[in-house]
Amino acid sequence: MDDISPARDTTTPDPPRDRPRRRRLPAALVAGALMTLALVLTAALAPLLPLPDPDTGSLAQRLLPPGSPGHLLGTDGQGRDLLSRLVWGTQPSLVVGFLPVLVAGVIGTLLGIVAGLGGRGLENAVMRSLDVLFAFPAVLLAIAIAASLGAGLTSLIIALSTILVPAVARVVVTEVARLRELDFMQAAQASGATWPTIALRHVLPGIVPPVTVYCSALVGLSIVLGAGLSFLGLGVAPPRAEWGAMLDDVRQHIFVAPLLTLIPAAAIFLASVAFNVLGEGLRRHFDVRSRYTV
Repeated sequence: MDDISPARDTTTPDPPRDRPRRRRLPAALVAGALMTLALVLTAALAPLLPLPDPDTGSLAQRLLPPGSPGHLLGTDGQGRDLLSRLVWGTQPSLVVGFLPVLVAGVIGTLLGIVAGLGGRGLENAVMRSLDVLFAFPAVLLAIAIAASLGAGLTSLIIALSTILVPAVARVVVTEVARLRELDFMQAAQASGATWPTIALRHVLPGIVPPVTVYCSALVGLSIVLGAGLSFLGLGVAPPRAEWGAMLDDVRQHIFVAPLLTLIPAAAIFLASVAFNVLGEGLRRHFDVRSRYTV
């Protein structure tokens, strides 16, 4: 009797397709974002924290060392609590870091796009004008501008924005020149697209990643420069707490209480490191080649 049982399927099943792996965020981006978030939260929550008045002190408690009862980080030369001043000083320090870079990013991007798409003559006119600012050392130029405008937060922002615009514009011009050689840009020009259309639909999306990476690193530089100008008395007016001004306050007591000078210096250093790490993480995330130095 014939075997009428169904034949077994000896064919091997198709292997399952590999699922696309999720792209992990770079460790530097996560670390930089967490450090930046900590700084922003510190600045935002300063009014809610149970801290002493940062502008009020007692001469009887001046220059207390870190770990003193009631003053975790000690007190400055006027008896003001250093922890309170450090926390409250985060606000103006971040403003000095973010605002000049934001202003320089917007103005520098506009100038760079105009110079990159406006032809050789317009590019030379814009870039040679910005080269005048490059002819002066950035720190000395910032000091001169801040001193001429008078001490204050507004003067500090204007001075730092002025010295950062040429650097951003140069990055944008370089990126626009690279994009001009690509096929889609030449096709857009050949199709008769207007200059604003090319700038908004083709150029701007292409330059956002490198400009974002570059500007994130500039925030750390802006904080350091702003603290330096405040240290020279050209920044935030006393008695408002600011890291550079705090460093100047404790500088005159460096031989009596050297540990106190490390507190605002460490805050400036860590903030600068946070934004540089964030910039490196963004560079890896966007896969932007490290062609630019700050």
